[in-house]
Amino acid sequence: MTDFSYEPYKIIHVRDLIKMNLDDLISMISSLEAANAYWADGVLFVSFSISESDELGKKEMQGETYLDRVIFCKYDRYSKTARSSTNVEVNVVNVQTSRLYSDLVMWLKKQPVWE
Repeated sequence: MTDFSYEPYKIIHVRDLIKMNLDDLISMISSLEAANAYWADGVLFVSFSISESDELGKKEMQGETYLDRVIFCKYDRYSKTARSSTNVEVNVVNVQTSRLYSDLVMWLKKQPVWE
């Protein structure tokens, strides 16, 4: 039988945090191919990884990764979709139970850009 091991990241480097209003975030997400927004603990967000390389692959094996940017807005309650004032709608995935995303949102709320 195959053995499995759960090994969460030890550190995630975030290169840029961008706070947007809901309309701008939805507009940006809707322009991406097959993109969803994520929601956890009052935050609607998307994140973008840095392009893979051999060096980044080695860091991944050591429990370290990089996010190019996290783009977010405050969004109090989860809903399956989010709609802009111009009726553009995007799908929303509830990642509240993900330890990684919960930790990301908790960290994000402590950053100066949050307010």
